[in-house]
Amino acid sequence: MLKRDGHVHSPFCPHGSKDEFRYYIEELCKKGFRSVSFTEHAPLPPSFMDPTPEKDSAMPISELDRYIERLTELKKEYKGQLDVLIGLEVDYIRTFEHETKAFLDQYGTHLDDSILSV
Repeated sequence: MLKRDGHVHSPFCPHGSKDEFRYYIEELCKKGFRSVSFTEHAPLPPSFMDPTPEKDSAMPISELDRYIERLTELKKEYKGQLDVLIGLEVDYIRTFEHETKAFLDQYGTHLDDSILSV
C-alpha cells in the first residue's frame, strides 16, 4: 500500500507549522512514505478581506513564487525517494469564483495537486 500524506502546511502558511519542508520530507522518508503533497492555503482573492483577527488565513501572494521554486528544487533532490507534490489548498469563497478561477488559470500549471476548502 502506498503511504501518502496529502495535506501538509509549512512556514509558508501563516498559521501552519514553522518546520521546514526538509524536516517533513526526511520524517516521511524514515516512516516509509512514498508521496507528500504540500498544500498551503492559496492566496485569497485580492478583493476579499481576510476575516480572521490576525489576517493569517492564507499565504501572501508575494510568497507564492518562492514556495513553488523551493518545492521544485526539493522535487528534483528527492526524486526516487519521495514524490514531492506542489499543491495548494484553495478556499471556496462564494461570489469570488471569478477571481479564484483567474488565479488558478495563472498558477495551475505549476501545481501537481490541490484540495478545495469549503
